[in-house]
This record gives sequence, C-alpha cells and structure tokens, in this order.
Amino acid sequence: MLVSNHMSSLSEISKKYKQQADNLLEETGIIDDLKKHGDVEFTGAYAADLMMHGDIDISVVRPKPFSIEEVFDIFRSLYFKAAFRSYFIGGDWDDPRKGNEFPHGYYVGMKQRIGNEKWKIDVWFIGEEDFNNRKKGFNISNIPLTDGQRGVILAFKQYRNENKLSVPSQEIYEAVLRHNCKTIEELTEFLK
Repeated sequence: MLVSNHMSSLSEISKKYKQQADNLLEETGIIDDLKKHGDVEFTGAYAADLMMHGDIDISVVRPKPFSIEEVFDIFRSLYFKAAFRSYFIGGDWDDPRKGNEFPHGYYVGMKQRIGNEKWKIDVWFIGEEDFNNRKKGFNISNIPLTDGQRGVILAFKQYRNENKLSVPSQEIYEAVLRHNCKTIEELTEFLK
C-alpha cells in the first residue's frame, strides 16, 4: 500500500500541533525559566516541523555538564511554579544497555493536557560537548528534507498514532531517510 498523497492535510495537522506547542510554551513561560540555566535548544519533531502529537524535546546546554543537585534545584523551582499537571525527574541515562538514544545528562519531564490530548515536554540538561557531539549524529532537526520525505514521515507518524504502535520517531526518520521506505509495508518490514 502506497502512502496516500495527502501531504497538505498532514502538513495542516502538523502546523496545528506546532501552533499548540508554541502556545503551551508561551502560556507556561517554560522557555524563560529554562534560559536562566543555559542555552535552550529545540530538537526532534518540534525543531523539524514534523509534529503529529503533543511532544516537545528541549535541551538546556551550557559549557560544563550539570550536576544532579543543580537539576534537582531546577526541577524544584519548576514544580513549585505549578505550570504543568505533572512533573518527572530522571538521572543520567548514559546506560550502555540503552544505546545512544538518550544524551549524557539529566532529564526533567512535564505533562499537560490540551483539550483531550496529553502533552509532554522532555528537557535534557546537558553539557556543550555532549550536545555538539549529538548534533553531529543523525539529528532530524539538522537534515534538509524534501517535500516528499516530509510527507512520508508525517504519514508514517499518523499511521503509528492511529494504530497505537510503540515506534519512536527516530526509527521513522531512519526508515525514510536511511532506508528510503515509502510505503507502510516497507516501514513494517524495516521495523521487524
């Protein structure tokens, strides 16, 4: 089955998510809060204009790595501001069993509901060296996309969401950009 060519409707859906994300960031003031601790860098679907659900990835970068104590203090100030429904904190996930999926740093997650949908903001507090090394890798926000690639990625994400598949967006990007998958069948085969 060829991915249907409804690029314009998928692009409109993606634009709506981006606008909702912009509104959430502005209403909560989270970017100003994070800028107090380092440079705020957007990554993932938000940065690449490929949003198909409520997920915003942010890195807070500074020259030296953050300590867990510093991140805990930041977490505490965000928590007491109470701009989100729920908050999460994670330690350094630089675990060789997990591969390179996560940066070498500390994680803070925040969740909010917009309408009937759950949104989450994933924030990584990382040192400049690790951030720059990760930027050199396969980073969707740094890759120029053709309209065709963009359309296939959005269609694959929509398929994933509609079928409640547990497929990270990173795998979809790799399927399209590294393995030239253009159909749902090709994506399914790639994911096996």
